[in-house]
Amino acid sequence: MPRSKTRKNHQDYRKPANAVKSKQNRSAVTIGIVFFALIGMGIAFFAAGSSSYWLLWLTAGACMGGIGGYYFGRQIDKSFSKN
Repeated sequence: MPRSKTRKNHQDYRKPANAVKSKQNRSAVTIGIVFFALIGMGIAFFAAGSSSYWLLWLTAGACMGGIGGYYFGRQIDKSFSKN
């Protein structure tokens, strides 16, 4: 009877060249930051009205939205990483 330990593998598994990268590179944090920053800018645009500091308001809205998006995306990553 042949020993299976000494047999050679008949097929070598190789990943295809166009394989999808690991899940570590995909993150909800970056998507959350961009999405919430845009929402924050939209809210700030309408809240500023005809103020002369509209650029300041848009920047502040984008920063606040980005911070909120970071925490939202991080929470989404945590909840999906649990089994």
